[in-house]
Amino acid sequence: MRRLTAPALSTHCVRSICGAAPVMYFPPAPFASASKEEQVKKNTKIAIEMVRRYKGETPECYTRKYTATIEQLEKEIEALLGGTQKMRKAATDDQPMDKLGLMERCLRHALWSYHKDEGKYDFDEIARWVVYTPEDEMKLAQMKRQVEAKSKLAAYRAKRAKEGLPEASAPLINWEEEYKSVTDRELVNEKRLRYDTIAANTMERDEAQIEAVLQQYRKPVQDKRLDELVDLLERFKPVLAREAIMQRLTIKHLEGQLGVWRYMDWCPEVRDRAELEVDVSGFQWWSPLEERRLLPVRLRSVNEVREIMAQTQSSKAAEASVHNPQASQSAGDGDRERLLKEVLALQARIYQRDDAPVEEKKAAH
Repeated sequence: MRRLTAPALSTHCVRSICGAAPVMYFPPAPFASASKEEQVKKNTKIAIEMVRRYKGETPECYTRKYTATIEQLEKEIEALLGGTQKMRKAATDDQPMDKLGLMERCLRHALWSYHKDEGKYDFDEIARWVVYTPEDEMKLAQMKRQVEAKSKLAAYRAKRAKEGLPEASAPLINWEEEYKSVTDRELVNEKRLRYDTIAANTMERDEAQIEAVLQQYRKPVQDKRLDELVDLLERFKPVLAREAIMQRLTIKHLEGQLGVWRYMDWCPEVRDRAELEVDVSGFQWWSPLEERRLLPVRLRSVNEVREIMAQTQSSKAAEASVHNPQASQSAGDGDRERLLKEVLALQARIYQRDDAPVEEKKAAH
């Protein structure tokens, strides 16, 4: 019997993967085997629940004092303010506003605030009459992005519906190539499952029901704005008429078509100023004192209004942070994470509420 030596028994140790367990792919069934109508109802229910959670309690109904519509008020404002721009001299934002400029800014601000909340967007007019602070500019830019995204999505859906394609915007992927490019098939299966789930279910909602819920929150505020706009217009009408008449008389006087005495009869302010200058001519020392006294009596400039608006917004934000500490978080990842947690918790609660009767029936059987 021959003795075997140790080198004869030595073998090379090689570590290798013998094979990967195959991961089977099963296409997802439609959501809970529900029909498209049931899916639309569920999506609508989730959206309405989210709106009510975000908006809070529905405001109380508001009874209007006037019957004027926004179209009538807009025509009246245009008739009153249509030619005022031609009658005013050009002024910068640092110069004090005149009466016509101030009244126009107040009326246009109220008008475009109403249009903005009603979904009628003219961003140039909104930026001119409604935007004052950097926070307002940020909100306007966000509104522009939202309106642009909605219009693009509507055009995309209309195009896909016209071509007879599914409404889900899932990319076209060659899954055979995806499987060949990776070692672990489970990752590709998870990706494929998510895309197929989106394609198998519908994202549609009943927009009419959602709009009706939003209208419950919007209508009282808008009706109150209309009444305030009517009150503001009635308060400004006499001043607007008098100011427009004085502007025209001033133009006639400068053109030499109106005598100075007739002009002074029509314009008490000019007459008072002329009498003051006559008095001052005898007492030269009184003139600078009187000018100094009358200098602060003026209207604010646009930049001063912007500073006041910024202070008002900061004070309101401070009050809101005191009453609701959660609202004072920065508008960054913290807000997004908090909102995402609320959405997920809301969806989980809705699904539990909807699936509970089914489980009870199964347990009963």
